Amino acid sequence: MTYREFGVAILGAGRIGMLHAENIVTAVPGLTLKMVVDPVPAAIERAHESFGVEVDEDWRAAVQNPEVDAVIICSPTDQHAAQIREAAAAGKHIFCEKPIARDLEFIDELLAHVEEQGVKLQTGFNRRFDRNFAALRNWIVGGEIGDLWVLKITSRDPEPPPLSYLQDSGGLFFDMTIHDFDMARFLAGAEVREVTACGSAMVSEETKEAGDVDTALITLRFENGVLAQIDNCRQATYGYDQRIEAHGRSGMLLADNERADTVTFADSDGFHRQPSPRFFLERYHDSYVRELESFRGALEGGPVAVSGLDGRQAVLAAAAADIALRERRTVTLEEVAQDLKVESTARRADG
Repeated sequence: MTYREFGVAILGAGRIGMLHAENIVTAVPGLTLKMVVDPVPAAIERAHESFGVEVDEDWRAAVQNPEVDAVIICSPTDQHAAQIREAAAAGKHIFCEKPIARDLEFIDELLAHVEEQGVKLQTGFNRRFDRNFAALRNWIVGGEIGDLWVLKITSRDPEPPPLSYLQDSGGLFFDMTIHDFDMARFLAGAEVREVTACGSAMVSEETKEAGDVDTALITLRFENGVLAQIDNCRQATYGYDQRIEAHGRSGMLLADNERADTVTFADSDGFHRQPSPRFFLERYHDSYVRELESFRGALEGGPVAVSGLDGRQAVLAAAAADIALRERRTVTLEEVAQDLKVESTARRADG
C-alpha cells in the first residue's frame, strides 16, 4: 500500500523518543524521520549515529523546519505547553506524550489554540492500541457482557524509578496512574464523576523523600454508574504486571499478562510458566507502532484516535485523585474543574 509521506521530528531523544524514532524508520510507512532534537549533545549524537538524520539542541529548529509536517513531543512535561503552542502556530501537527501538561488551565488554552490553528493533536496513550485491551473494549462495546458494572485494573512496575525521576515525575497519579485513568474511561465509555484514593510509600525511601506514594488504590465512579478500581504499585518482583477485568450483567472479561508462550510445565517442584515481560518497552512494543500508524491516519485526514480532550480528562482525574489522597475524601471532577475556574479568574484579576 502506498502512503502519503509526512516529515516528522522527534522532540526529546530519551528512551521513549528513540523508541518512536526506531518505529518510524522501521515499521510505520508514510512517516519519514527528518530531525531529532534534544538539549543534551550526547543524546542527539546517538540519534544521528543511529538514524543519520539532522539533529539540533534547540527544539525550535524542528518547529521552523519546512520539511517537518509533524512533531512528536517526548520532552519533559514542563516543556510540552510551549512546544505544543509554537508547533501549532507554525502549522505542525502534534503527537504529545502524556501528560499534555499538569496545569488544567494551560491544557484548555492549548486545546483552544490547536483548534484555532487547524492542526491535529494526538495524546500518547499507547495502551488503547494494545491488542488485548483493544479486544476487551470491542467485547464490551459489542454487548458481550451486557451492561458493564465493574472494572478492575492492575498496573505494577517491576522496580521503582530513581529519586531523580521521582522528583520530576509529578507524582504517581500523573506519571503512572494517568494511563489507567485513560484506560478506565476508554472502557467505561463515560466520563469520571468522582474519585477516591488512598496510598502509601511502601516500596522505597526515595518515594518518601520525593513526597510521593508508590502503592495506591483508586476508586472511580463514572457518570453511567460504572465503578472502577485501579491498583498501582511501583514494584512487582515477578515482572511488569498489567491486567484488566471487566464484569457485567451477562459475564466477565479478563485481559491477562502477556507471556512468550502459554505453556505450563509441572514437575515435583510445582507448576512453572514463562515470566511476564520485564517492562513497558517489551510489553507494549506493538502498541507503540499502532499508535503511530493511527497518527499517520489522522495526518491523512482521518480522525484522531486519542484526542487532546482525552489527555485533558486523564489529567483532571489525576488532579482529583491527588486531592482525594491528601484530604482523605471523595472528590468530584466537577469540583476540580470549578476550582480551576476560580483560580484562573483570581490570577487574571491579580495580573
